[in-house]
Amino acid sequence: MFDSVLDTSFFKDIIQDKDRGLVESKFVLRSYPKGQILYLHGEEGNEMYIIKSGALKIYRQDDSREIILGHQFPGEAIGELEMFHHDNRRTASVAAIERTTLWAIKRPDLDELVRMYPDIMRKTIYILSERLTQADRKLEYLAFLDTRVRVANLLLDLYSNFGVETKDGLLISWKITQNHFASMIGVGRESASRVINEFQAEGLLHIKNRMFIIIDMENIQKIAKHETSVDNERRWHSTHKYDNPVL
Repeated sequence: MFDSVLDTSFFKDIIQDKDRGLVESKFVLRSYPKGQILYLHGEEGNEMYIIKSGALKIYRQDDSREIILGHQFPGEAIGELEMFHHDNRRTASVAAIERTTLWAIKRPDLDELVRMYPDIMRKTIYILSERLTQADRKLEYLAFLDTRVRVANLLLDLYSNFGVETKDGLLISWKITQNHFASMIGVGRESASRVINEFQAEGLLHIKNRMFIIIDMENIQKIAKHETSVDNERRWHSTHKYDNPVL
């Protein structure tokens, strides 16, 4: 939870104290219930958002299937590309996966802030390059034809981002439905559930309160064709990359 949009990594160490009130006045606070769509792929985008609390999913959907491309969490920006690209149509859909509160800013107001503080553009570039890295990871998932390999790799990703060591095993401290899990690797719910059940029967995995607990990390790694359980390349967001930009 952030008290001010200026406390988030997007604006950290950029805005001078004398301009804090001005910058904060450019943002409007909005709340969205779980499941609410923020915007749809192909719509015109004239606002950028920074998450105060909650979480969003970035996804594409056709008549038969949804593929989740990524997630955004408190302090992170969404919708920034369309603010600076000549084509302002949204490149993906975004929806709240829990009750979410956002700061919203219109394109003309953001343009004014960029003229005042060009480093805002620098941070936007860092965010976009990190988003591209996430997209590359998604392509790697979809390249695996074997659902077992996809499931194992997503478990490693989830542990890299939400992992906690406990007496029961390696807990992924993020509640997620199996439908959501399946959409993250581009398979049907039935296929994902079948493999998850297989992993449980094989003693690799346990589920408690909708959270995964990895019991046998070594064999999960082998199935994923990966040697280490935690990898910086598996982290979805590395905000330190743009918290202190190298000039």
